[in-house]
Amino acid sequence: MTAHELFKGGGEMGARIRELDWSQTLLGPVATWPQSLRTAVTIILGSRFPMMVHWGPELVHFYNDGYATILESKHPGALGQPAEPWWREMWPFLVDIFRPVLAGETTYFENSLVLPNRKGFVEEAYFTFSHSPIYDEQGQVGGIFVTALETTSTVLQQRRLALLSHLTAQTALSALPAEAAQHLLGALATNPADIPFSLLYTHEATARHAQLRAWFGLPAGEPMAPTTLPADFAAPNGWPLAEVLHGGQPLLLENLPERFGKWPADLNAELPTRAILLPLLTVPTSRTVSVLILGLSARRPWDEAYQAFFTLVADYAGRALARAATMHEAQRLNQALREANTSLDSFVHIVAHDLKGPATNLERLLDVYHESSPGPEQDYIVSLVEKEVHRLTSTIQGLLQVLHTQHGAAGSTPERVALAEVYATVQAEVAELLHQQQGQLVADFAEAPTVYFPRIYLESILKNLVSNALKYSDPARPLLIQVRTHQQPGMVMLTVMDNGRGIDLSRDRERLFQPFTRLTTEGQGSGLGLYMIQTIVQQRGGSLEVMSTPGKGTTFTVVFPEALPA
Repeated sequence: MTAHELFKGGGEMGARIRELDWSQTLLGPVATWPQSLRTAVTIILGSRFPMMVHWGPELVHFYNDGYATILESKHPGALGQPAEPWWREMWPFLVDIFRPVLAGETTYFENSLVLPNRKGFVEEAYFTFSHSPIYDEQGQVGGIFVTALETTSTVLQQRRLALLSHLTAQTALSALPAEAAQHLLGALATNPADIPFSLLYTHEATARHAQLRAWFGLPAGEPMAPTTLPADFAAPNGWPLAEVLHGGQPLLLENLPERFGKWPADLNAELPTRAILLPLLTVPTSRTVSVLILGLSARRPWDEAYQAFFTLVADYAGRALARAATMHEAQRLNQALREANTSLDSFVHIVAHDLKGPATNLERLLDVYHESSPGPEQDYIVSLVEKEVHRLTSTIQGLLQVLHTQHGAAGSTPERVALAEVYATVQAEVAELLHQQQGQLVADFAEAPTVYFPRIYLESILKNLVSNALKYSDPARPLLIQVRTHQQPGMVMLTVMDNGRGIDLSRDRERLFQPFTRLTTEGQGSGLGLYMIQTIVQQRGGSLEVMSTPGKGTTFTVVFPEALPA
């Protein structure tokens, strides 16, 4: 009988089996086949479940339409051909399966990993399959009956969901951004099959380079995992981080070995050839952005499922880092609030003490005044009352200055101010006092002629520092006050240096910037100048520093953060 007479139906594979010239194969004409083979072929053609038959010593292929979809590029060439040439990439694995079946055993494997080359590369795939012996007319095992169901998508989905669950659990424990970065990469490292390596870079808004914060799968410091990457231009080689930072979109990068040259020898044999760069979600108020670089498995295609998985990874990772940043900022603000409350308690105590003194003195002076007789004694008491009223007024004015500084400086509009103009105003105000002390005031703004700051507060800062130098002059030598500016990356530094009496910082450093604190009883003043300068510059991200040597002089340095170019 012919194949057309023996084999009915079977869809595409039924037609191919009927039309193939079997006389040109190892099995010969269909009429010579044993009945056991004919029956086996009839069974697989009548089933929609993926089935295959291997027959004879060479394990010649027969398969149905369901199995054809599994074979992909091996279909239809494998039909009627011996198994070994078509499955050479996984032959040792198959031999271990075939051997017990040819000895008469039946095998069953669930979600077993196999590595076929059916798409042009060795692929990670999973199958649940069974192999059973087919007995011929002599009672010997003449072939193998295979039923198979590919479970790759199910296994990958379960594995990837497990990673996302682990990612959520690990990063939920993070309180600090640095901890969140380490927990994030630690979670990703649990699935090297999907993510063979990962690099996390963070970039501060004012920095020219991004920093490597966490990594796995690649040695840090090597060309493929540098500790820093340029953030303002795209490098011809290496990771194009600038493109992702500026574009804000994921970027798939191909041909990694060609791009980076020789890869580390200790990596797996299946080197990843592609990676994706993912910009991560950030807190709207944050000045830090992160880019996650993930290697792609060389054994999986870049299909919709893989892309969807990485989209979820980026979402989970971004939320984890944003949550840690938010928590950290909340902790910082809480700490600042606690410090502010402590400072407020101290401030209220100081103000209450300074107000209580003049008020008590006024009350006593009035009692004495009423008890005394008109004349010189009462006139003297009136002069003392006037002095205490002046003290009380000065304290209240100082309190108003502090309140204005704390609540007004942060909201004042900054502008580009020429320091020479501010200096000229201050110089005119102190000219008479400087002349009385036979002092000299010089300035040099050549290195940094301007600063981005509210003009009114800049004038107050310079005037207070120059006035302090005048107050602490040393009568043993002519006073010299030098005002200079210096330019540093991202900042301008204003220094006011004098050759006065100096300050014993080992004794007075803690008191120096406290409100209503004076280190000398000479002259006038409320003891608020340095406190207000420090408050003003700190509100705008700057700082006030002091260096002093008793008997030689003092240098105050105000650090102004420079404005970013528009």
